[in-house]
Amino acid sequence: MDNQPRNSREPPTDASVNWRSGAATVVAAALGAVAGAMAAAKLPSDKFAWTGFFMLPLFVLVEVFLKHFVSLFGGDINAARFALAGALVAGFYGAWFGVRYL
Repeated sequence: MDNQPRNSREPPTDASVNWRSGAATVVAAALGAVAGAMAAAKLPSDKFAWTGFFMLPLFVLVEVFLKHFVSLFGGDINAARFALAGALVAGFYGAWFGVRYL
């Protein structure tokens, strides 16, 4: 008789990892877009270099909660960090330029 407890939770399938990582990336892009729109509305047009200060809290949040996001990316910490940071930057600057120039 085996005395070790059974793992009642099944490992995630590739499809569920793809959906969850995609959803996390979309949420990160949306958060970046909100921050970018706020920065574009608040900062003067000649202060483009200050946009990094709006991005810094988002990057800190990603790093603080990265251990929770890793499971959404199948345990790959580098993929999670790259995808979430890239989505933040893309959302932020997409909204920044959208608010500024449209």
